Amino acid sequence: MCTSVAIRRLFLDSKDSYTVEEAAQILGTDVDETQAWIDVGELEAHRGGIPWAELVSFAMDFWSQEIVEAALGADLANVIPELLWLVDLEVRLPRMQVITLERLAALDGETVSAVLARELRDLVSVHSDWLSCEIAGFAESLMWPETGLSRRPGGLENPPHA
Repeated sequence: MCTSVAIRRLFLDSKDSYTVEEAAQILGTDVDETQAWIDVGELEAHRGGIPWAELVSFAMDFWSQEIVEAALGADLANVIPELLWLVDLEVRLPRMQVITLERLAALDGETVSAVLARELRDLVSVHSDWLSCEIAGFAESLMWPETGLSRRPGGLENPPHA
């Protein structure tokens, strides 16, 4: 299954839980690899399968957010809270910090944006109580995907940004 089709399936044709086989198909891996992630605790499964929120959380580390947003296109607004959408930011930093970000990105095969976003997660977490009082929808966005979608058969209801 092509990545954009898999992303759209996971986000737009969501289910409460997925079998290991379905998760492997969505992630583009084989069943043994997906089971290995479950066995080591990187991907949580319960008796009913892999919960939607768990699979989304794992997949968001598996795929870049740029790829996810491109695959979702205009449907992004229906499935991911607006506070989590990617935006451009121009900043001025000391050259040493820029070089550090570039080297870390190259080391991990990532973009500078991905490395910086990962590092900023700690900052967001440390200040989450205060930010939740300051920014409408912050707490809900921070809890996404666990609280991100209200699903009904045949589609979405109550998108998170509504």
